[in-house]
Amino acid sequence: MRIVFRISFIFCFIIILLSSCKEKKSPEKPQSKILPEIVSDTIIRSKLITDEIAGSAYRKRAKSYFLIVKSDTSDFRCIFAEAKEGGKVSLFLNLPYLKRTITYRQIKQELAMILPTASKDFNFDSLSSVSYGRLILSGDLAVIMSQEYLEKFGKNTMDQPDRKKIYNFMQRSELVQDLNFIFKPYSISVDQVYCEKAFFTTKSELYWASKVETDSTLVPDKILDCMVVVSLKKRMGS
Repeated sequence: MRIVFRISFIFCFIIILLSSCKEKKSPEKPQSKILPEIVSDTIIRSKLITDEIAGSAYRKRAKSYFLIVKSDTSDFRCIFAEAKEGGKVSLFLNLPYLKRTITYRQIKQELAMILPTASKDFNFDSLSSVSYGRLILSGDLAVIMSQEYLEKFGKNTMDQPDRKKIYNFMQRSELVQDLNFIFKPYSISVDQVYCEKAFFTTKSELYWASKVETDSTLVPDKILDCMVVVSLKKRMGS
């Protein structure tokens, strides 16, 4: 199991690097518990990219999904990939390094709109993981989690990362709550959050890496960052 998730981390990191080559206001948390309605001027598109991303030798197929809203193509493109062995399905959020145009709120909204289409193309009973890449690329999610960590453990604990403490914290974080809500219609929930190379980065790097809606005065000086992969499970009785 550990080998599988290390492979997922490697795939996720390579995909993010390929993406980079191709190319604040409310004091409250973003409204993460409201799923958007699909409006008439929004089109969901997909593209088969099995051989266009790293790891094709282990993959049966892969598709990239994105939205076109009023003729404008969204910068958010998630990837669903099915493994040759075992048929496991993985979701890569593929958050872009160099396009700071998508907020965490928009990521959640667009992902929720894409899922019904993706669920027709892939067997969600086999959906086993979600790869985020670096947490800091999610913008407001990194802010929210850093705020929660600061409130729970205090400012002094953010000088040196305690990896065991961070791991335990991640299992009950906003990230888990949001994924559980988004995947609830498919009877899927978070099993475990895996984080590698955890550290605390600067506020300035946050703004370089992502688009943030949180009021800047509420953003902690130190931001939790790590490589994130989430394992999923089918809820019992579903």
